[in-house]
Amino acid sequence: MARTKRSRRSYGAGEWGRNRVRVFPDPKTGLYQMEWRENGRRLTRSLKHRDWRRAKRQTDEFAAGFAKPEPNGHKEIRVAHAGEAL
Repeated sequence: MARTKRSRRSYGAGEWGRNRVRVFPDPKTGLYQMEWRENGRRLTRSLKHRDWRRAKRQTDEFAAGFAKPEPNGHKEIRVAHAGEAL
């Protein structure tokens, strides 16, 4: 019996270690899911649709909004000294 080839479509957006986001279809339902890492934990969210173009657009938008301006994840805190304006 010959094996059928399953579609293994996925798409990744963003930079590794910063704002990487991946979208892929759920093998059971076919609904697209988005996956990303936050504080070392892998998080997923269902997009609740099967439209590939829409899923790619949502992934790009999420990666752009998820970007951290600082590579180490800490905000730069600027302290004003006496007589200095921020």
